[in-house]
Amino acid sequence: MSDTAIVRNEPVQRLGGKVAAKVQELLSIDTRSLALFRMLLATTVLIDLIHRAGDLQAHYTDFGVLPTWAARHVLSYGPMHWSLHLISGNGWWQGFLFVVAGVAAIAMLAGYKTRWATIISWVLLTSLHTRHPLILNGGDNLLRMLLFWSMFLPTGLRFSLDRYLSRDTATSKIAPKMVFSAASVAILLQLLVMYYVAVVTKTDEHWVNNRWALYFALNLDHITTGFAKWLAGFPELTRWLTVSSLYLEWWGPILLFVPVYTARIRTVIIFLFVGLHVGMDLCFQIGLFPWTCIVGWMPFLPGAVWDWCNKRYRALKNLSPKPQSPDRSEMAPAIARSSLLVNIVVSVLFAWVLIGNFQVTYKTIFPAHYQRLEASYPAQFKLFNTCWKTVGDALWLEQHFDLFAPKVTPVDGWFVAVATLDDGSKVDLMENGAPVHWEKPEMLSARASRNGHWGAYLFFLKSPEPTATRFRPFFVDYLKRDWLERPGEERAIQTVELYMMLEKTPPYPQLPKPEKILLYRDLPGYEVGDYFSRTNIK
Repeated sequence: MSDTAIVRNEPVQRLGGKVAAKVQELLSIDTRSLALFRMLLATTVLIDLIHRAGDLQAHYTDFGVLPTWAARHVLSYGPMHWSLHLISGNGWWQGFLFVVAGVAAIAMLAGYKTRWATIISWVLLTSLHTRHPLILNGGDNLLRMLLFWSMFLPTGLRFSLDRYLSRDTATSKIAPKMVFSAASVAILLQLLVMYYVAVVTKTDEHWVNNRWALYFALNLDHITTGFAKWLAGFPELTRWLTVSSLYLEWWGPILLFVPVYTARIRTVIIFLFVGLHVGMDLCFQIGLFPWTCIVGWMPFLPGAVWDWCNKRYRALKNLSPKPQSPDRSEMAPAIARSSLLVNIVVSVLFAWVLIGNFQVTYKTIFPAHYQRLEASYPAQFKLFNTCWKTVGDALWLEQHFDLFAPKVTPVDGWFVAVATLDDGSKVDLMENGAPVHWEKPEMLSARASRNGHWGAYLFFLKSPEPTATRFRPFFVDYLKRDWLERPGEERAIQTVELYMMLEKTPPYPQLPKPEKILLYRDLPGYEVGDYFSRTNIK
């Protein structure tokens, strides 16, 4: 009886084994792709540091737009928030931390002491993000999360100094073919979470009904390029591109896990998303966000691509295949795995990330229902949010991927910082002391968004939210300090008025009409609140 039962269950067991093996294959990472991902990730960290170093004084020292004392006071950080960059606002301390971060990124790129280099890079990047969160965008969030999951992955198995300097000479040049662990699952799904949160939260009518979202985005002068201006001249094409991007973000991640022709499908999907982000970079000055997304796709690169490249290379060089010794091939495990403890820790942390993103998504899509639930169970919501936020503050796992979601913002325009000098003349501190004028600059994004961090910061200052009003005085104070540092300048500033030339993109083919709004004045004191309520902007 029992023998018969066993025989009958054998097909089921074989089928279950095949399914499990296929799931493992779909959630594994080729070690060559993982090594490429490590090198590109380290390169992105280095480029990010170079961009930030150009604004070290303005963004990280007490001379800049947010002194350390102001950050501690105005940001209202909880006890679990931490930052090495908040220890001191002196330039030498900030510079020292930048140098350490650069050395760690170079070590990570070379694959030397890879795990420690990755940990140090994540710690210092997280510290930077805590120091000045107002200059961050979705790309910074993704870069931080990719570094976080990389700490739990053996990214130094291939193309690394660690491999070639291994003391075990018998196995120093042998590496597993694949990596499968909770961390490999987390880093693959992290990218998919970003896309699904981004696409599901795009609920505005310009996204889901009339498809004018991209047209309106291309008319946001503070972040758009010359190519974007040219593309906005083809409104029907922008509507088609709006639909195409939504379908790609929705169906692309699903197709990655089709169990047949997986390598071919993944290669096509990767190329499509790379094209999407290259196009995004051509249109918008949003820092390293597009390139960080491209780096995030590298773990999906199938091993078949590497095998094809190797065959093509050997064919071009007229090299015969180099057979591997049987005894050496048996020494290389097929799959690298992590310890049980590491898998449990990573699984719990990734579950936290999923819950947090689900909460944000649900709150955006069903705001009324979410508010009713919160009102019905206040104690439970308070306890959950407290525990959830505590972990997020300590590890900076909180993430926001809301570019152009739920709608393309109507806030556009530019700043004019009118400084009245002691001789009665007026200059624009945003134009390096040039005479005041109210006409729109020819290329606003080049003027206001010297890089993605400045663009994010100035965009935040334009926000009608009450929180923005707390930071405008610090920005004006920085402009005044910067004026005093001008060589040979003897004229003192009496007062500064910060104006915003507010624009709203009208339907095609109408042109926007800017409206001058006084946001802040230092003497006598003046601060605007919600300017939307008196500008008829929705």
